[in-house]
Amino acid sequence: MKVLNKFTKAFFILIFALMSLNASKAQNTSGTDFWLMFMDNYGPYSTTSDLTLFITSSVNTSGTVTVTGLGFSTPFNVLAGVVTPVVLPNNALMKTDDAVGNLGIHVTALNDVTVYGLNRISATTDAFLGLPTSFLGTDYIVLGYTSRSASLFSEFGIVAAQNGTVVTVTPTAVVNGKPIGVPYNINLNQGETYNAHGTSDGDDLTGTTITSNNPIAVYGGHQCGNVPNDSYGACDHMVEQLPPTNTWGKNFVTCPLATRIGGDTWRFLASDNNTVVTINGVAQAPINKGQFIQTILTTSSIITSDKPILAGQYSNSSSFDGVTSDPFIMLIPPYEQFLGNYTVTTPASGFSQNFINVVAPNAVVGALTLDGVPVPAINFTPIGASGFSAAKLPVALGSHNLVSTLPFGCFMYGFDSYDSYGYPGGQALSQVATVSSLDVTPEIATNIVGTQHCVDGLVKDQNGIPLAGIRVDYLISGANPGAGFAFTNAGGIAQYCYTGTNVGYDTIIGSTGSLSDTVLKIWQSALPVELSSFTSVVDNKDVLLKWSTVMELNNSGFDIERTSDHNTWTKVGYAAGNGTTNEIRNYEFRDRNLASGLYNYRLKQIDFNGNFEYFNLSNEVEIGIPDKFSLSQNYPNPFNPNTKIGFEIPKEGNVTLSVYDNGGKLVSTLVSGNKAAGYYTVDFNASNLSSGVYFYKIEYSGQSKVMKMSVVK
Repeated sequence: MKVLNKFTKAFFILIFALMSLNASKAQNTSGTDFWLMFMDNYGPYSTTSDLTLFITSSVNTSGTVTVTGLGFSTPFNVLAGVVTPVVLPNNALMKTDDAVGNLGIHVTALNDVTVYGLNRISATTDAFLGLPTSFLGTDYIVLGYTSRSASLFSEFGIVAAQNGTVVTVTPTAVVNGKPIGVPYNINLNQGETYNAHGTSDGDDLTGTTITSNNPIAVYGGHQCGNVPNDSYGACDHMVEQLPPTNTWGKNFVTCPLATRIGGDTWRFLASDNNTVVTINGVAQAPINKGQFIQTILTTSSIITSDKPILAGQYSNSSSFDGVTSDPFIMLIPPYEQFLGNYTVTTPASGFSQNFINVVAPNAVVGALTLDGVPVPAINFTPIGASGFSAAKLPVALGSHNLVSTLPFGCFMYGFDSYDSYGYPGGQALSQVATVSSLDVTPEIATNIVGTQHCVDGLVKDQNGIPLAGIRVDYLISGANPGAGFAFTNAGGIAQYCYTGTNVGYDTIIGSTGSLSDTVLKIWQSALPVELSSFTSVVDNKDVLLKWSTVMELNNSGFDIERTSDHNTWTKVGYAAGNGTTNEIRNYEFRDRNLASGLYNYRLKQIDFNGNFEYFNLSNEVEIGIPDKFSLSQNYPNPFNPNTKIGFEIPKEGNVTLSVYDNGGKLVSTLVSGNKAAGYYTVDFNASNLSSGVYFYKIEYSGQSKVMKMSVVK
């Protein structure tokens, strides 16, 4: 049972701890618009509920809290890093069963704020973290706990964020006569609320599915429940604002709670039919949507599933194993949603034992810091072959900072006589279960030491659609070992940059969940050639490349390379270098007779010792469509035995290009058929012809042109 005065002292500190979500993530629990509610608390005392919102921000800001159904509206002002309490009327508590009310709490702010709700009754108090409107979804499954009786019941709540919202509920327990498994609809307008109870002994609304045509806020929990069952301890109000199912995950690593000798209770809730949950390599019997596996785990564990699940870790009652403790629940995020740093805190007083569970990648074991000091590697125990290790760290009262170069899980909790608290340090809110592919580029690149190199990890779903807000971890080994991570942007790209300080090769592994991709980085010493410019000019079907150097060191020359597909590069020319010089040198190269299309160019600068470096043309070159019909003089001319003939056509049409001898006899047909508009170059081989004058003729759309060429052998 939570003690009221302890919770009140602790709550102001705990809300600061929950502000520690990593600033680099794409989606977090701060926002400028919220729709909240308070569910029913323990019946005999519900008339004395103290309902408070605690609002905080990283900047100075202001806003308004409104409960339209009560005619209540009050402004608030927040100083950066300071909590502002807003007390709501006692009758904002949604006490009725299976009824629509108008008790939605609307919080708006000029800048991002974080909002927490406190539903306080003597000996049965709980709090929740509000989720911003931008994060709300349309598909939820309730996580609660088992009812004890009609007066101590499992429950859920709903708030509509928009008018015209139709909510469909399929309950797992009888709700005011509505049968189990039979969907029913609720019509809600913006700010309207709905609360439902499972009022028979043994009822459990866990697994109730809730869908809607517009985004809604959904709450799950218990009016006052016992964990793991009625045989242990007194009841407590339990409430969480639930995440939508599209943010659930498939990969979890766990750590047992410190001091417990009987293990912890776990629930794994399925979002889809025929979900297989695997615990430490042992596949469990399949469960369907809304069903859950409940088990006791006594060791650090690896949990995977073939479809998204929600994982909850429950602290058992003190009498379960005779250890000082009390029940609480922590939602455990999939490890793809871990963050790189956290600030967490114990309550100011009232808890004699406080711990931080850390689940970290093996690559940062011994380097992860707690309050600026590396946590010794001996404190960690590997979690099977997961690539993660777990540590249970006893900490003193107060706040604590944890930092690592790779994301890790952080969970703060504590125990006292028949009392406890626990919460996750934070998580990214991203759709990790939909990830299907990861492609890291560039596959190979060369940089000079002391410069920055960036890799892009492109994440897509099974339909090839880029995903935003997905964390990609990067592990670097080789000449410049290191690690880091980034979240994908709206285009699905997670960019990570670092600076190499040593000459050599780096292998960079990008990973998200079970997917990985490997690329290579080459670090070289200072460039032998420094370019001051590299430009292009299009001249009909020719491209003129110009570049200048301000310094050259042992420069043998430049290969000029071209690509039209961004993959295959072809050498199209060469320009000799000037050895070693500190004077400005100008170069140019004309790439002739190109077909219509898009091209990219690069210079491959080659030293006398064979080392090379690439310089890319910054722009893409486009050869357009000619504006008239034309036939060019062959080149070279005279020739033996090969030459090239160019022609241009402004529109699609039938083209015939033929070669005749001096007597008018056809000796070769080079082109015959339909051609798209564009520039064309045709190779002609005269190895079987004798020396002499020949004519080539083109026919196109009723027009023709004839030109003369000479074969000299």
